[in-house]
Amino acid sequence: MPVLRFNACPPGPWKNGGGITRQLLIYPPAANLDDFLLRVSVADVDSDGPFSRFTGIDRTLAIITGKGLQLQQHGTAWQTLTPASPLLHFAGEDAISSIRLDGKVRDFNIMTRRSHARHQAQRLSVSGTHNLPSHGACLLFVASGEVSINADNQCHTLHSCDAFWRPAGGSLTLHTAQTCELIMATIAFEGTNEVGRHV
Repeated sequence: MPVLRFNACPPGPWKNGGGITRQLLIYPPAANLDDFLLRVSVADVDSDGPFSRFTGIDRTLAIITGKGLQLQQHGTAWQTLTPASPLLHFAGEDAISSIRLDGKVRDFNIMTRRSHARHQAQRLSVSGTHNLPSHGACLLFVASGEVSINADNQCHTLHSCDAFWRPAGGSLTLHTAQTCELIMATIAFEGTNEVGRHV
């Protein structure tokens, strides 16, 4: 199904057991945490502590709700990540821990296995109607707001923390009544064309 509903994804523990996550998408569908090529999830950070380690994985992280996180590497302050920060790209094997700035945080994660796939991600702020061409596999995640997506003559309405997955290229028409904050990721798997870019 192209629409990935946050509320339909059961919560489960992080790989290291330090928090709760909802897995929106894993590819291939029968993959697990040790052999996936692509994984998209939304995590709740209820306590301070280390990130799960994912060797061989490239990660992108964004804060959706909450004040944010102070990130540390090897016990030293590294970056402060808030909902207004640019997306953070890093290697899954890096030893990273986080300290919440003030209470609970919810974040968005996209991961690809660098030996078999690559991804690029960016924030989009959309208001009104926009045509969005996509080249190759594409994922749209709703960070906040509500958006209607028309694809292949079908219309889908997405709410905060929902996502839309399109494994092949093609144009999308987006419509919002109010400003909606999205994260768009393009993915290329081994043996396919370069990661697509949108205009």
